[in-house]
Amino acid sequence: MDELRERLETHVGRPMGPPAEAPDPVNVPMIRHWVDALDDRNPVYLDEDFAKTTRFGGTVAPPAMLQAWTMPRPKIEGIAERGGAPGEVDPDSPLRVLDAAGYVGTLATNSELEFARYLRPGEALRTAIEIESISERKTTGLGQGYFVTWVTTYTDAKGDVVGRQRFRILKFDPSTIGQGTAERGPRGEPKPEPAPIEALPDFDLPVTATLVVAGAIASRDFMPVHHDRDYAKAQGAPDIFMNILTTNGYVARYATDWAGAEARLRRIAIRLGGPAIPGHVLRFGGIVVGEERRCGELALALSVKAVNALGMHASGTVSLTLPASR
Repeated sequence: MDELRERLETHVGRPMGPPAEAPDPVNVPMIRHWVDALDDRNPVYLDEDFAKTTRFGGTVAPPAMLQAWTMPRPKIEGIAERGGAPGEVDPDSPLRVLDAAGYVGTLATNSELEFARYLRPGEALRTAIEIESISERKTTGLGQGYFVTWVTTYTDAKGDVVGRQRFRILKFDPSTIGQGTAERGPRGEPKPEPAPIEALPDFDLPVTATLVVAGAIASRDFMPVHHDRDYAKAQGAPDIFMNILTTNGYVARYATDWAGAEARLRRIAIRLGGPAIPGHVLRFGGIVVGEERRCGELALALSVKAVNALGMHASGTVSLTLPASR
């Protein structure tokens, strides 16, 4: 009997802490920092005159920044000992319970972002987080651990939902790396690849330590695995590696670089594989797998992936809309 798992189960369906206010309203300096770190030159983010000529009617924040706005202010002292947590963690939190049981490693594995609308400078956000599920103990390539999934709901000052994120991490015990064989589910028949309607051009991103750290800082993520090589290696990683907020940002940039400034991202859902680390070029590729005209817009579904010499870094889907006149 897994007594730890039974204790963790009591958290499912419950809030993970009280609702929280974003430290700052949506603001231009943070947007500028983000677009500089990711070299995202979509003019609707900073060029007010141009943005007024688009369907947005003015500048908007990059949608993939949604989580960055609400990242809490960190207390740097002791952050490594807290496993990257920006502040003291509630001892009853399932993440703290797992840390105390030796599952101190943390790896983001999945992110599903949904954007009800784009944000504008000056808006204040609020978040509510609920634990959706906690897996049975699994044996993975990183050792034994538990997958923890939570859903964050983002609301504006009126209480209206502006976006949601389903986020999954693996909390693992680094001391069990290499022990046992990773569990595999039923293989079944491989899913057929969707027929491409149109191929997007490939995009090569030379990953450097500077790029990894710049993305982490721009997204206000101070977890040591994204800037401290010794800490990252102690967690079983080959080097510091790109955080999932940065990966989401590059997926968004890849999609809008191709679709244009009038594109409105609706959803980004990615699964993470191998790490994006310095010294390895990350190649983005994608295809259009669905299109539909509805409500005066052209809705497109993209299948995207990012691959380096270590294998698949990220794969998933992007949903966006364009004016129907495209």
